[in-house]
Amino acid sequence: MAKMLSRILARQVAQTVNASYKLKVLTTEQLEAYNRDGYILVKDVLPKLYKDNLQKWVKELEDLPETPGKWMMYFELDRVTNSRLLCRIENFLPYFPELDNLANGLIREMSSDCLGDEACLYKEKVNFKFPKGNGFRAHQDQPAFISFGVKKLLTVLLPIDPNTRASGGLDFVTGGHVTREIMPMNSDGSIRTDYEAKLNWTPIDAHPGDVILFDSYSPHRSDINTSNFTRRNFYLTYNTTTEGYLRDEYYRLKRISFPPEIERDPNVDYSEGAKVFNVANPIK
Repeated sequence: MAKMLSRILARQVAQTVNASYKLKVLTTEQLEAYNRDGYILVKDVLPKLYKDNLQKWVKELEDLPETPGKWMMYFELDRVTNSRLLCRIENFLPYFPELDNLANGLIREMSSDCLGDEACLYKEKVNFKFPKGNGFRAHQDQPAFISFGVKKLLTVLLPIDPNTRASGGLDFVTGGHVTREIMPMNSDGSIRTDYEAKLNWTPIDAHPGDVILFDSYSPHRSDINTSNFTRRNFYLTYNTTTEGYLRDEYYRLKRISFPPEIERDPNVDYSEGAKVFNVANPIK
């Protein structure tokens, strides 16, 4: 089985990597680990400017007012009080030049290395997991991208706060991306519960300054935040420039199919849009 997966992986990499592409940031060894495992943790790679200021910038994001037509704020319900908890903010880079510079600078270059071709930004988000905040069920990102016809994506995680077992850090399935297949799913787009139980999950702890890059087929999940601090993660997703710049169209369609609460029509059912734009997460 291992030999078969190795052959599949070698064929997959040969078919998708631009032969003329030269690495910008990652080493050959790091790229090999990414292709083998479906994810890679790069320790303490962020320049001091970003490492020192990410918490402040994300706090500014957290304090933004809900504003129709601009940044998109999504909420979950507190399991005890039933009150709203901020869960996610998207579509904010046009309003935050410092974060935009990071997304389209170093992180885009690292993403290009993993994709084996020039990368362009597909979407951005910050996930907020307050103390006792819910986890994200086991899932692959790729099912959410199928309707856009995008075949090759990766996501980059920048921890704003420590990602540990207590704070609800991520688990990955090493090598779970290799077959490029979508695993059986529950109705909410998460990996089917019995199938999830058979997978071998690896916890990946990460801290501010670190970067995790992972393939859109790589299964991942996170647990409830049992710590006493909010665990915030900055996520950036990229596709190759050969597939085109798709970010504006992505957010145009999301605003129609699964808009933030402040933009929702109470007479519209957004459940179909949720199947694409709200996969395996606690957003209501």
